[in-house]
Amino acid sequence: MNTDTHNTLPDDRLLRLHYDINTKLLDPGRDHSAKLQDVAHMIADFFSAKKCSIMMINNQDMTLDVAASTNPAIIGLKRNLADVTISTRALLDNEPFRADGKRRSFFSPLEKSMYDSEYSISIPIRYFDKKIGVVNMTDFREGLELTPEQEEQAVSIVTMTAPLLYAEHTTRLLESKISRLEETNKKILELDEMKTALTHFIVHDLKGPIATVTANLDMLSYEELTPEQFEYLNLATEDIFKMQRMVMNILDVLKLEEGRIAIYREECDINEIAERETKSVKSLVARRNMSIDVTGSSYSCYIDENLIGRTISNLLINAIEHTKDGSAIKVETGYNDQAKEVIVKVTDNGPGIPDDMKEKIFDKYFQIKENNKQRKATTGLGLNFCKLVVEAHGGRLYVENAPGGGSVFIFTLPEKPKEMEL
Repeated sequence: MNTDTHNTLPDDRLLRLHYDINTKLLDPGRDHSAKLQDVAHMIADFFSAKKCSIMMINNQDMTLDVAASTNPAIIGLKRNLADVTISTRALLDNEPFRADGKRRSFFSPLEKSMYDSEYSISIPIRYFDKKIGVVNMTDFREGLELTPEQEEQAVSIVTMTAPLLYAEHTTRLLESKISRLEETNKKILELDEMKTALTHFIVHDLKGPIATVTANLDMLSYEELTPEQFEYLNLATEDIFKMQRMVMNILDVLKLEEGRIAIYREECDINEIAERETKSVKSLVARRNMSIDVTGSSYSCYIDENLIGRTISNLLINAIEHTKDGSAIKVETGYNDQAKEVIVKVTDNGPGIPDDMKEKIFDKYFQIKENNKQRKATTGLGLNFCKLVVEAHGGRLYVENAPGGGSVFIFTLPEKPKEMEL
C-alpha cells in the first residue's frame, strides 16, 4: 500500500464531518433517501473518493441493498446476503475489508461493479452488536490509496455515524411495516364489509323459506297424527325455531354492531320475563328429561322486553345444550339495592368455561372445544347477541364457575336508564 499519497486529515475536520452528517440525518425536513444521499456525497468528498455507496441490510428479503450512492444508477440494487461479494465479506469479517486487484478477482464474476482503480475499502456499519450495513469507497483522487491513518478515520466516521444510521434505518423499516399493515388492514376491512353484505343478503333470503316451513308445520299440528308422526313433527318444529333464532341473532348482531337497532324501553317485571322464556323451551327441556327452576321475586325495570327476553332465552338454550340429560338448570332473578340494578343468573352443571376463555366466550363466532369436540354453539352468535343487548342497556354480562361444577352466566341491568335518573 502506498502510504505517501494523501496528507493526514486533521481531527477537527473529522469532527466537523461528524457534526455535518448528524445535522443532515437529524433534519426533519428531508426524507430518508435524500439524507443518505447527502451522507454518501459528504463521505466521498471528505476522503476524495469518486465513488461511495451506503448499503443497508434488508432482513425481510435477506439482501444487502444500495440505499445511497454517488452513482445514482446503482441505487436499489440488491446483493443476497448469502452471495460472496466484497460487501458481504466485510459484514462476515465484521471489520473493514480492503480490496486490490488480486483480492477483487476472487469475487469475479459476482463482483460486477468494476471500478476505475483496483483499490477499495468496505466498512461494516455496526450499532453495538447489530450489523446494519456497509459503506463502500473506491476510485480515490488520482488513483491513490488511503493511508492507514485515513482508513482509521474512515472507520471512525462510520462508527460515529452508526447510531443515527441505525435510527434512520429502523424508522424507515417501521414506516414500511406500518404502511404494509395499513394496507393489509384496509383489505381486511373491505373483506369484512363484503362478508357483512353477503351475510345480510343470505340471511334476509332465509327468512322467507323459514316462515313458509314454520307455517306448514303449524298446519300439520292440527291434523290427526300417530305418536311417531307427532314426534317427527316436534323435532322438525324445534329445529326450524332454532334456525329462526339463528337468523334473528345474525341480523340483530349486525344491527347492534352498526348501532341500527332501537331499544324500546318500558317498565317490565324481570321475573315474569324469566318465567315466560322458561316456558318457551319447555318441550326442549322435557325431551332431555331436564328441569328448570326459576326463583326470585317481582322486580320492575325499564328495559326492552323483547330483547331481554331473547337474551334470557339464548342463555337458557346455551345451558340446555351444554348440560347432561336429566340435569337441572337454575334461573335466579334478584335486585342489588346498593347498585340499583337487576341481576339475572342462569346456572348449568355442564363442563364449565376455562378461565382463559371467560372473556372470549362472548366474542363473535367464538366457540370452545370440549373433549376434542366442538361445542354445539351453532353460529357462535347467541352469547355475542346477549352481550351486545345487555351492554346496549348499560349493563354487564359475564360468566363464573358454578359451585360443584358448571357455569353461571350473570347479567346486570340498571333499574332505570341514565336519562331517567335525576
